[in-house]
Amino acid sequence: MSLSNHEKRFYWLRLHSLSGVVPVGLFVLLHFYTNSFSVKGPQAYDDRLASFDRLPFLTAFEVLFIYLPILFHAALGIWITVRGKQNLASYPHFGNLRYTLQRLSGIGVLLFVGAHVYKTKIEPWWGGFPINFAHMSEAMSEPLTLAVYALGILGTAYHLANGLWTFCITWGISVSRTSQRWLTVATLVLFGLLFLMGMNNILGFLGKGMEL
Repeated sequence: MSLSNHEKRFYWLRLHSLSGVVPVGLFVLLHFYTNSFSVKGPQAYDDRLASFDRLPFLTAFEVLFIYLPILFHAALGIWITVRGKQNLASYPHFGNLRYTLQRLSGIGVLLFVGAHVYKTKIEPWWGGFPINFAHMSEAMSEPLTLAVYALGILGTAYHLANGLWTFCITWGISVSRTSQRWLTVATLVLFGLLFLMGMNNILGFLGKGMEL
């Protein structure tokens, strides 16, 4: 029995939200936690990175559980947006704004990930130097790089927090209007906390971060 286009879209939306929360979302949280060591100083941050470098099959793990899920989530998000032909007029005003920002932040985050991979992977490999606190500190001292990272963190924090809201709605975790209102408040708080944590990590590379 073949599925209708509506049913196919329903399942693709579920898969898209699941891929954004489980592999990608968990990676973002872990990445933010790792970068929080910047506020503890160069030695703590470099030791944290060194502990990851000692993990077996690190490259294969990054490709299979980080890069491919991110590309899959991004490609599926673009496909759903283009093929879905969402009618924004059907959303309430706040929902309309939230949906539009989700799409725009998704594009921005994808561009930011490319810039971040270049700065932390390709540039060190090409230049023959390791990625460490000194490299990130020098990068954050550049106004343009600092601005790109600040905007990237803003977009990432929003996209993940609002994506979690969508996940809970799509998977039927939050059904009633009351629970959805509380979910909106919770995800807005999460957005704020992620953004503040990310910015604090950046300030850590400049010696201005707050150790929590």
